[in-house]
Amino acid sequence: MCHRFTAALYSADTRRDAGPDDAYERAIRYVSSALAGQSPAAGRDGRWATWAEHRAYVDTIVEPFVDALQPADTAITARRAVRVSATPRGEDGWTEYSLVDCSLRRGGPDGSGWRVVGYEIRQAGLR
Repeated sequence: MCHRFTAALYSADTRRDAGPDDAYERAIRYVSSALAGQSPAAGRDGRWATWAEHRAYVDTIVEPFVDALQPADTAITARRAVRVSATPRGEDGWTEYSLVDCSLRRGGPDGSGWRVVGYEIRQAGLR
């Protein structure tokens, strides 16, 4: 669930999207109703104008990340982390590595499957 959510979250493409929050709209199908109702910061991404000038899209690779501090799963909660390599492809390609920590929950009003109920994006380094 965290992998699919993160891949959608980082799927920005200035050639087809009206703005950076379009990727968030694709990602909300993986989140809980409570998280979906929150206003995303993606719509205020300051990098969008630069990417649009270069007709850039984000080429994304999402990989598992072993977090030594990850708490044990319970029957209804879990935490997963993935490593993201997001490369805007345009005239000035650069690579940004991020870690995405996802808090998961199953059951309740969203059904029996796992849903993302919270996430944090941490910048891990730039190349």
